[in-house]
Amino acid sequence: MLGDKAAISGSLMVAARLISRVIDLVTMLILARLLSPVDFGLVAIAMTVVLILESVLELPLSQALVRLPELKDSYYDTAFTLGLLRGALLCVAVCIIAVPFASFYHHPALVPLIQVLSLAPASRGMLNPRMARYAKELNFKYEFRFELVGKLMAFAVGASAALITHSYWAIALGTVTAPLIVTAQSYVLVPFRPRLTLADWRIFADFLGWISLAQILLAINWQSDQLLLGKLMPAAQLGLFSTANNVTNIPMAALFAPLLRPLLSAFTVAKESPERLTASYQNAAAAVVTIGLPLLVGQSFVAGPTVRLMLGSKWLGAIPFVQWLAISLLPIMFGIMLTPLGMALNETKQFAWRNLFQMCIKVPLVVAGALTYGFAGVIAARLVAETVTAVYSMIVVRRLIGATLASQMMYCHRAILATLAMAGVLALCAPWLSWGNTLWMQAATLGVTAFIGAGAYSACLLALWSFEGKPHGIEAIGLRMAVSSWKKLLRVPAETQAV
Repeated sequence: MLGDKAAISGSLMVAARLISRVIDLVTMLILARLLSPVDFGLVAIAMTVVLILESVLELPLSQALVRLPELKDSYYDTAFTLGLLRGALLCVAVCIIAVPFASFYHHPALVPLIQVLSLAPASRGMLNPRMARYAKELNFKYEFRFELVGKLMAFAVGASAALITHSYWAIALGTVTAPLIVTAQSYVLVPFRPRLTLADWRIFADFLGWISLAQILLAINWQSDQLLLGKLMPAAQLGLFSTANNVTNIPMAALFAPLLRPLLSAFTVAKESPERLTASYQNAAAAVVTIGLPLLVGQSFVAGPTVRLMLGSKWLGAIPFVQWLAISLLPIMFGIMLTPLGMALNETKQFAWRNLFQMCIKVPLVVAGALTYGFAGVIAARLVAETVTAVYSMIVVRRLIGATLASQMMYCHRAILATLAMAGVLALCAPWLSWGNTLWMQAATLGVTAFIGAGAYSACLLALWSFEGKPHGIEAIGLRMAVSSWKKLLRVPAETQAV
């Protein structure tokens, strides 16, 4: 079945991203102890301009290929040529902008740093276009392997450079290594001899036009606060903020970003039946909320021990940032599925308009908040902007597939109630969950808090699901997968004994 195949593919991508995020965490743990917040702040400023330029020149060629009814060699060749031109243009643009950008921030060291970091997005855009065929078939085994090898190599390079140099170049080298290794693997393991041509560029034009605009607006939305804070705040404070931002984005990057491609494929197949598409969307959106809300709320509750264990005592200033940045991400859970839905329906202009709407709301709020209240103002601006944008996204979904706002919320109501119950339990238990500042005590605090939160959430969610008659949804799928896994575990010892 399509739903099961999409779930398996999504699970594989999530597993790959989870493992890669574990590697990222280990890397961050080592770098945070060898480097200073100033180093992280400097790299954060450099990455801001690189990410914005990457988004300006973004060409999501793989997504464009996936939505085509058939794939031809000429399409692959055109995609490769577009990616090559985009990478060259990106590097040239970065080299031109690096000097005035570094002068504006009064950091001459930013010039070579920005230029080296530009290799990361340039190499990402050069991924073998033939990978789209596997994505179209919901087969992500190669991407699973590529990402893990790339992250392991990035860890080895970054950690080694940090031990040898104790410099911010360790972060830069690790950042560049992963996409370079991933791209190289894609051509070694999936043979492709490209031909330079732009013969079929028209099939990409409309799709990429709206996508590129959406990516530019999204980059401005996400990087505007760091651009402003980089000018207003010391590099050390920006390092605390950017590192806290990276920590809080782990659930988004690890769990939900890899789901978008399998869901794009699933929605593309299901769009021939409006009822089937609506049901698929509602189930996927409910699953995202069911997983995302407790993770982000729980992350806010365990910010203290998480920062102490991961980063060390010199990063204690990042704790309040992690607490509130996690809360500011909550509204995103309710609108994130618009992206694969819009791509599947060839309505990419919808999330371009969404990102424009978000920018018009967020940028003025971020500027006012940063100038008036500093970091607190920026976080408050994020929360307001994301909430308004989530409502806007749900309205667009109603226009695309007919699902009312009430029905979209009803699919998520059990997760919302269970998350509130979990937050209440953790708040009541908080006075008894502070056992000292040693690493062992912090680890125990983190583990017990996570166990209590997960138990409270799961119990409340399953109780609500059972009370409502055990409807089809993520609870049923989760229980079925758990039972199946348990049976397999029991079967293996029995078969071994029989042998």
